[in-house]
Amino acid sequence: MDSLLTRDLEPLLEHEFVTQWDCYDKPYSAFNGALLRFHQHSPYLCEAFHVMATSTPPRTGSTDWGSILYLKLWRRLVANSIPPFKILPFCFNDGRSCGLDNRLPDPFKPDRKDGKWTEGFGVEEGGGLDRVLRKVFAVHLHNQWEKEFPKGGWVDRLLLRRYDRVLRG
Repeated sequence: MDSLLTRDLEPLLEHEFVTQWDCYDKPYSAFNGALLRFHQHSPYLCEAFHVMATSTPPRTGSTDWGSILYLKLWRRLVANSIPPFKILPFCFNDGRSCGLDNRLPDPFKPDRKDGKWTEGFGVEEGGGLDRVLRKVFAVHLHNQWEKEFPKGGWVDRLLLRRYDRVLRG
């Protein structure tokens, strides 16, 4: 998983869903997903596995494994009058990919020296960034598993240390 959860997903678990990968509409391109939630024995999953087993493999280095799969699956469901899974907006889990004026800071870069984020909001505990992180469900890292977070940066302070405190009890 390439996301850091920022809060409990419980409010979302009533439905089977895919969250959008990012907030950019790409003409003639299928959306890609980030977080998925399907019930055990979900007919959506069964159909998705069938699509994967009977389709040509995805192109190397592409997002076909997600975007083309979801598009084929969605079209099959709709064509057969089956209500499709929900598509939740990117803002639930991918605030990094928003406009320049409101995106989350890059988690792999050190905090700005002035301690600010955007619109003058601070990156300190209890500051503007912290309040926003409590409203979204995850920070999507976009397949950057190998990168390290800056020591003392906002991910370290506002997420990882919290995880450690919760795990220690």
